[in-house]
Amino acid sequence: MPFPFSIKYTTPLEGKVNPEDYPLILKQISDFIIPKPAKDIVIENNGLRFNPGSSPSRWNLMNPIDRGTFLLNGKEGQTALSYEFFMYKHFIYTSIIAAVIGLGSQRIWVGIIVFLWVCGFRWLIALAKHKDMFDELVKKINSASGQRELSEEPLQINE
Repeated sequence: MPFPFSIKYTTPLEGKVNPEDYPLILKQISDFIIPKPAKDIVIENNGLRFNPGSSPSRWNLMNPIDRGTFLLNGKEGQTALSYEFFMYKHFIYTSIIAAVIGLGSQRIWVGIIVFLWVCGFRWLIALAKHKDMFDELVKKINSASGQRELSEEPLQINE
């Protein structure tokens, strides 16, 4: 998917994560994103996909995105977590709003400024918020993985 409509973050997880732990990690990711809010969560194989839930706040974390996916990839003893989210509707809606305002003002530069202001700043805010959420989630998974290596018990992530 092309940038800027699709944003992807990937980070290697610390410690050894066995493929048998993937379903539990994905379940914990699901539990982590439900209150953000997320809905229609589907866990398949080594991935999870979701749609944003509804929220009365226009500044909600999930509001500007269309959908998101998490994917666990294991290679050569190292597991990486990838998070990708899509923002097609955000760009379409703000383009329409900017075009209407530009045509209404009969100055195309007004439409361009509105697009850059509304779409650009909201896009940058979404990038920062989703990166923070992803980093927080990776810390929780790494913390739980480190605890597991010390105790050799099944992986558990506590909120």
